[in-house]
Amino acid sequence: MEDAIKLVAYTDADHDFVYEVKKDAYKKYVEECWGAWVEDDQRAYFEQFIASVKDNAYIIMADDKKIGFYNAEVLENGNYEIGNICIVPKYRGKGIGTRILKERLDENKDLDIEIQYFKQNPVGALYERLGFVRSTETQFHYRMLKKHG
Repeated sequence: MEDAIKLVAYTDADHDFVYEVKKDAYKKYVEECWGAWVEDDQRAYFEQFIASVKDNAYIIMADDKKIGFYNAEVLENGNYEIGNICIVPKYRGKGIGTRILKERLDENKDLDIEIQYFKQNPVGALYERLGFVRSTETQFHYRMLKKHG
């Protein structure tokens, strides 16, 4: 299965899948940070989010099956920002997200790369192993930077 992983451009037909995979990935962090997952508020936030990223968003596929979501873009400052790598639970822990991240790092090695994550998310240790350094933080997030080269 590992070799069959690919990214396919997001289409509006993927809307509900992406909402659900993001909800599954982030709901516990939202609840820890803000006290509750308010469905109407989260749906409204998601509509703004997807409208702003859909041209730079991809569905992660494994053997013609949707298993996750990825988005990233080149920022105005020239840095490459990785927005989300979300995998459905059945496929987590198999190295798929790490593989996608490493491939994007390699493809964009001539750019500084930014990534942000919830402070409670243990993914920060992976980012550090891959060369990211914590650059800033907000109340709920850490932001990391990997310098090019």
